[in-house]
Amino acid sequence: MPNGKPGDHPISDITVHQMTVFGPACDNLIREVCEAGRSSELDRLNLASLDPRFGGTPDLTWLETALRQIRDQLSG
Repeated sequence: MPNGKPGDHPISDITVHQMTVFGPACDNLIREVCEAGRSSELDRLNLASLDPRFGGTPDLTWLETALRQIRDQLSG
C-alpha cells in the first residue's frame, strides 16, 4: 500500500518529491493538472503502469498529447 514515500506513485513522485519520471514536458503537464486540483483526471491514463522506472514503456508523444488535452479541457 502506498505510504507517500518516493517511488510509491508517479504522480506523488512528480508533484511532492519533485522527481523526474516521464521527462520534463510530461512531468510539467502533470504538475499543471494537479495544481488545478484535477489529479483525478489523470486516472484514466493509468500512469503507474506506464512508469518507466517499473518496467513501463510509455509512448511519450502519445502521453504528452493526452496530458495536453486534459490540461486544455481544464482551462476551457
